Amino acid sequence: MVSLKKYFRKAEVDIFTISAFLMAFFLPLHIGISNLFLILFFVASGYYLFLKKQYEVRRPKLLILTLLPVFLLYIFGLFYSSPPFEGIKIIGRNIAFLLCPLLLFFYNTKDLLRIKKSLFQGIVIGAVISILILLVNNFLNYFATRPFPSFDDEIFNYYYTYYSFSNFLDMHPTYLGAYLIFAISLLLKKLLQNRDIKALIISSLIILTVGVIFINSRMIFFLYALVVFSAIMYLGFIFYTQKKIGALSLIIIVTIAVVFSIIKTLSNTYIFTRLTNELQWELTEQVDTSYNDKLVADSRIARWQSTLEAIGEKPIFGYGTHTEKDVLEGYYKKNGLQVSFKNRYDSHNIYLSFMLEYGVFGLSFLLLYLLSNLYISLKNRNVQYFLLIFMVCVIGLFESYLKNNPAITFVAFFGSVFLFSSFPEKLKKEE
Repeated sequence: MVSLKKYFRKAEVDIFTISAFLMAFFLPLHIGISNLFLILFFVASGYYLFLKKQYEVRRPKLLILTLLPVFLLYIFGLFYSSPPFEGIKIIGRNIAFLLCPLLLFFYNTKDLLRIKKSLFQGIVIGAVISILILLVNNFLNYFATRPFPSFDDEIFNYYYTYYSFSNFLDMHPTYLGAYLIFAISLLLKKLLQNRDIKALIISSLIILTVGVIFINSRMIFFLYALVVFSAIMYLGFIFYTQKKIGALSLIIIVTIAVVFSIIKTLSNTYIFTRLTNELQWELTEQVDTSYNDKLVADSRIARWQSTLEAIGEKPIFGYGTHTEKDVLEGYYKKNGLQVSFKNRYDSHNIYLSFMLEYGVFGLSFLLLYLLSNLYISLKNRNVQYFLLIFMVCVIGLFESYLKNNPAITFVAFFGSVFLFSSFPEKLKKEE
């Protein structure tokens, strides 16, 4: 009888760990399928925690540090949006901000660590497979226009990088890149901890690095450089403290050689143009101008100026939930941003987006989440936790991150697991 109970207990645990694994696995592959396994996780959690009474109790004030207050902010904003309750259709898209904190709050630390392990395995395997799929598709397209194996730096042009690269999986390059950076950090940590040369880990790192190059997102390049150079600095510090001067010198020489080789290889490609000319174009006021020979658009600075103008009209509480595009449409038209007007662009800045819809009041909710979680991650010396929140901060400067499904489920689930696993449960539930 006891063994039968253990069997069912293991089966229950397997359901929520497997669903967590598959949710993370499909994040870089297909967000719709990922959401299905997220729903399965919610259902399995409800059964396991409350019907089977396996819940634990933590300090309720921890919920203030999750994305739950942001979800409540969305509800509050419905009451004064114009027309009222216009934004109710997007509440379902953000349900992870509610259910992830509320359900994961009741898991004990042991089960949370199981879930975290499943999430880590899922995101790494899914990221590697997604890049392999995209690379195969990319090279099939490339060699369809030239004889195999003819090869040159044209592979790094507009038609094989950025949107053209990630579009096969219907994935925004920056959002896909965030998954890759997180997976790279996990692999580097495993490599540094084991110290042994692991062929599978190194192969995966090479595949993901190639994926980062083809994703061709400026913010992802910055985050990749930060993660990789941090790992190199850490390894160099270890060699220095162990008086391994030869190994330290080798790391420095190899790093410099690799950096210069990459710069030389990409200097005449579209990737280099995005990092120089296009970045300069984005950070100046450009209205209805061309930033390459393919597209005409309005720069982010021009859109931000229109956004700030709109914020100035209602700086305290903003315009309400899901009003950003409607409000900006009028300001874009007024200021002559015809491309932004026709495409109904948002502000492409999560901080300005929150200020527009919820004013300074709403921005404080976002900053509370980001700053508190950065502090907790640093206090616990949890590199992956810090990286997750730091990515939200950085990507949010140029994207309306946390307002799109690929970021919502990623940050809500992983962030909640990180937060609650940093604090052991306070009280065991009473039978």
